[in-house]
Amino acid sequence: MNGAVDLTREQALGFRLARHHLIERLSADGAPAAAVVGLQDTPPGTAALALAARADVAPEALDELVIVPSVRGAPLAIAAQDLAVFTAGLDPPDEAAAKVVVGNAWKSLDDITAMEALDRVSAAVADSLRDGPLARDDFHQALRERLPQDLLWWCKGCDSHHVHPSLWRATGIRGVLAIVGREGRSAVFGLPPEAPSLEDPGAELARRFLRAYGPARPKLFADWAGLATAHAAALWERAGELARVDLDGTKRWALAEDRSALTERRRIDGVRLLANLDPLNAGRDRELLVPDGAVRKRIWKVLGGPGTVLVRGEVAALWRPAKKGRKLLVTVEPLGRLSAATRDELAAEAERLAPFRGAETAELRIETR
Repeated sequence: MNGAVDLTREQALGFRLARHHLIERLSADGAPAAAVVGLQDTPPGTAALALAARADVAPEALDELVIVPSVRGAPLAIAAQDLAVFTAGLDPPDEAAAKVVVGNAWKSLDDITAMEALDRVSAAVADSLRDGPLARDDFHQALRERLPQDLLWWCKGCDSHHVHPSLWRATGIRGVLAIVGREGRSAVFGLPPEAPSLEDPGAELARRFLRAYGPARPKLFADWAGLATAHAAALWERAGELARVDLDGTKRWALAEDRSALTERRRIDGVRLLANLDPLNAGRDRELLVPDGAVRKRIWKVLGGPGTVLVRGEVAALWRPAKKGRKLLVTVEPLGRLSAATRDELAAEAERLAPFRGAETAELRIETR
């Protein structure tokens, strides 16, 4: 088929919700499919909430997934068979790309390139974890013993030298670092399973993005993945045949195989309680999800933003959870009127989330203006 696909916001949003499994929940074996673009686990426990919103599973289903530092250095819960996509798929091809992947760490490097730093720290991480998992402090000490002073950054918070956070997190893309447990609020690190072989994991990463966040543009992909613009563009070019899409007058692209799915009519019912860093909220075209700029500023804050409440596919409220003993308190701030039926659905959704936050029951509290 030739010519652009004309698309409205409602159609694009419906496509995205379907691809994020937020219209119909997956079955009890749906954890791997729920993590199609990874479930970010920041703060710890967020991935569990994202899983609960997408699949009819118990909290233990999260154990089916592997948590690795991945896109933008963030810990992502992913299916083991997808490890290559979310590790090697992000590997930088050159120095300019490596500088973006390691974040601000390259600014503290002296007479060593970002690529060399990534190589040397990745090797040290792999060697440190070879004999088994390490708690956070032991992990950093193991790296100190294996790396020269040039690669150790002074941390005021820790009052010590250790590898720059964005640099050691970047080693996740080399397939040498996973979060395998927790000791209190601190992570326990270990080696991830060996990634199944994949011919072009970078191209598959771009396809995953387009399947879940399409229609989109290369810059949106670069920002989502935390990649240099040129690096992201190269992966985008390898993603396969693309279709031009006109979304309310703006030029975008989608996978050609998704042309019919984009225009499909969808009935969107029900409610979902999504964490602030839920994968749906990770798309960089935030105006598609939340057209109101004032509301966007409240949601996407640097730290501590509220979760979003989807009602019939639209963000209709904000919410925050709080653990009160064995009870999960869910406080909802409506952005408009919520019907009695919607409030009942929200109460049921809060009960669904309770065990994923280590609670036995839930209480829904609706704020009044």
